[in-house]
Amino acid sequence: MSRVDLPRLRRPRVCRATGRRATGPVLAFALCSLIAAPSPAPSPVPEGPAGAAATAQAPTAATDLLATTGLRTTGAAQVAPAAMHPQPLDPGDGPLLRTLGTGAPADPQASAWRAAADDPASTLVVVDKRRPLDPEDFVPADLRGASGVLLRADASDAFLALAAAAEAAGVPVRAQSGYRSFVDQQVTYHRWQRELGDARADEQSARPGHSEHQTGLALDVLPRGGACQAFGCFGATPQAAWLAAHAAEYGFVVRYQDGQEPVTGYTAEPWHLRYVGVAAASALAASGARSIEEYLGLPAAPTY
Repeated sequence: MSRVDLPRLRRPRVCRATGRRATGPVLAFALCSLIAAPSPAPSPVPEGPAGAAATAQAPTAATDLLATTGLRTTGAAQVAPAAMHPQPLDPGDGPLLRTLGTGAPADPQASAWRAAADDPASTLVVVDKRRPLDPEDFVPADLRGASGVLLRADASDAFLALAAAAEAAGVPVRAQSGYRSFVDQQVTYHRWQRELGDARADEQSARPGHSEHQTGLALDVLPRGGACQAFGCFGATPQAAWLAAHAAEYGFVVRYQDGQEPVTGYTAEPWHLRYVGVAAASALAASGARSIEEYLGLPAAPTY
């Protein structure tokens, strides 16, 4: 070996991509050179699926080399796999991640409803055997007449619209009972007590302070005309079927459904409508839940 050749062998490698000396291992220099090397002219790609497959299966030399190092390319940058640099989770992300993981994101309507469930002045107040009104002698401020009964303004307007639609559908209904004060409910409940005893009275009537009628948002309906003019036969009428299918369109839910006694604490009342607004009623109907308690995830209320 000549003296002239010796300096050439010891000359440091220079990366053509950056102009810097490659002092690291040979692999680093090779990687740099591959990235910097001009790409060969592309071959014609056939049209259609064959072309797509050819494109997908034609990695470059640089891509092959990067794959051996555990790196991936994003444009001209080299990025380590995510597993090599795990990112800490924000503690506040926990509930969100759990929700997203189930594929069932939180229902914003249910969240808004739960937030208002204890407010007696809200159309979304929830009243059952374990959730009395507070104060127990609450009186709504906006009662007005609707078909011979008192209801809160929003519920009154909604019922008039529902009644007009039922009339047009050939299943006319009338309001039999609407708002009842705390004292009115005392009278009603004590009458059931005398007739049925305490246990059965609790299945048929709410105790004072626990009645939806006291909110001014609930009413009992019967057919307007026809043979059935009592609650006992109402469930078999076309009116009951129409209400079950269309009440939510006007903001009402059939509050006490068949088979829900262990949740609501009451036998089925297909005539008892509760106004909650179109958005809430529609969301409950779409969810498949058969009671407000089920939809909101509230405890069942079979007893006081």
